[in-house]
Parts: sequence; C-alpha cells; structure tokens
Amino acid sequence: MASQINRALDSIVLNIAEGSADNSDVEFARFLGISIRSVYEVVAGFDMALLYGAIVEEQNEQIESDAQGLVKQLSAFRNSLKAS
Repeated sequence: MASQINRALDSIVLNIAEGSADNSDVEFARFLGISIRSVYEVVAGFDMALLYGAIVEEQNEQIESDAQGLVKQLSAFRNSLKAS
C-alpha cells in the first residue's frame, strides 16, 4: 500500500514536470489532468489505509482536505492554459 501511494505521489510531481517541458498548452493541460488523477489515487490509497487501521480518521480528513486544495489549484492552472 505505501509503495503504491508513493508512486502516485511521485506521479503528481513528475507529470507536472513532464508537461511543463512541452511547448504546447494543450499537452501541458493533459499532463496536469494526469496529475489530478494521481491526487485522487493518493486519496484512495489513504482511504484504504484508514480501513486497514494504518491511519486514524483525523489524518485521513487532513489528507483529503489537502488533496482537495491541490486539485483546485491544478484545475485552475489547467483551465487557464486551455483559455490561452
């Protein structure tokens, strides 16, 4: 479980980096979308960790709150690229 969460966390950052290297806003927006999906994968991993008793509810709530904020930021950035 921890390994899968770590891979999804890495995917968030690496897809942003990969997308930024392209000269196309359309491609960058696509990579930001992949990053957003990876955020949801991280949340799902921690939901499972909660079910297995590896974390407590308060930790999971904080992770979900942080993830929601990150998705909002990434979505706003992606939308600004599409408008360009």
